[in-house]
Amino acid sequence: MRKHNGKQLYGIQKILTTLKMGMNKELKKLSIKQKLAMNYVSKESKLTRIGDKIYTNTFTPYFPSLAYDRFLKGVISITSGKPLPVITNFAITPRCPCNCWHCSYSDRSKKDMLSLQQLKKSISDVQDLGASVIGLTGGEPLLRDDLEEIIASVDKRSMPVLFTTGYKLTRARVKSLKKAGLEIPVISLDHYQAEIHDKGRRKEGIFDDALNAIKLFQDEGFYVTVSFVPNKALVSDRQEIFKVIDFFKDIGINDMRLTSPILSGELTTKPDERLSAENVKTIFEIQKKCTKTKGYPGVFAYDFFESEKYYGCGAGFNYMFIDSQGNVCPCDFTMLSFGNIFERPIQEIWQETCKHFCTPGLSCYANTANEVIFSKKKAEWPLKKQTTLEILDECPSYNEQRLPEFYKRMGFPVPKN
Repeated sequence: MRKHNGKQLYGIQKILTTLKMGMNKELKKLSIKQKLAMNYVSKESKLTRIGDKIYTNTFTPYFPSLAYDRFLKGVISITSGKPLPVITNFAITPRCPCNCWHCSYSDRSKKDMLSLQQLKKSISDVQDLGASVIGLTGGEPLLRDDLEEIIASVDKRSMPVLFTTGYKLTRARVKSLKKAGLEIPVISLDHYQAEIHDKGRRKEGIFDDALNAIKLFQDEGFYVTVSFVPNKALVSDRQEIFKVIDFFKDIGINDMRLTSPILSGELTTKPDERLSAENVKTIFEIQKKCTKTKGYPGVFAYDFFESEKYYGCGAGFNYMFIDSQGNVCPCDFTMLSFGNIFERPIQEIWQETCKHFCTPGLSCYANTANEVIFSKKKAEWPLKKQTTLEILDECPSYNEQRLPEFYKRMGFPVPKN
């Protein structure tokens, strides 16, 4: 058993730390009702102290930091009805050693279009728009020799997060990533058996690469996270999926992104992979168990937090994705776009995007609109602006009568059309 970095906070320590975090100047502007709404969702996450930093999850900058202050400011903005790309991911390369069974990047162009200078400018642009978390994904970001320069271009206004398979990672590279300013590594890991993980990722030896990456990042003192994508069969086998969770605990994982199959990319034509209601109950159980039990990793389960009971779906509302061709999309999984950064400024594309995604959805839009999106598919994802508008007209991104629970509690203004 490997001990995770940092100390998980429970009991009086968690209460005192939560109170300290609650003294932030941005939160002082809120009413008691709104503060209770913030607590309604924050209590579903763990707090972990590493040195003088408090981590909540991979969607929230560590406390205290300028990025954390900006994150709270962004949350207050979106809950008052003013969308901001609080979280923005960049696919910095389409190149990847894997060919994962669930890959959302499937059927996008494999041209490597974004230069270092283009990325630096785009990162600056999204920070100006209000991004407080910037994720670097792909493809496999480690395949870019200038990855450290890209990370270093993210200034203190945002927290950089790296998504990686761990492919051929070395100790020297981890040290250089840390020096560049990387804050949270997220390593793809789907099982405790190498053959099962390798089969799902369609790359022999990638399990060993993932475990090696986890240890190297732990050795350098990182808050280490895994990206866990269980298929329906695994979620349906309760005993087996909890063995996987125990494995994550045993190798000292701090946090886990639990992403259930989303009908996007490779899974666009496989609706049977969507989880059943009973499966989702299992995901909720994992979220609750890990959050409440010492030693287990914290969890951000999409089925849990993107449900109507919590945040709902923030695609195009508080979240933005820019692919390796420069297409600006509502999220990594929603194959729509209002434009490309080589043709129009990011700010202009975002303003048009959030005009149509002006309210949080009740559940994952990629899943909700899958059938309509696939019916209009062209040679490559994402779909262009005109088709995007047609899809949104046929399948709106939000419900005019209902809001996710968090936004209701925050007093989000009812949409007026």
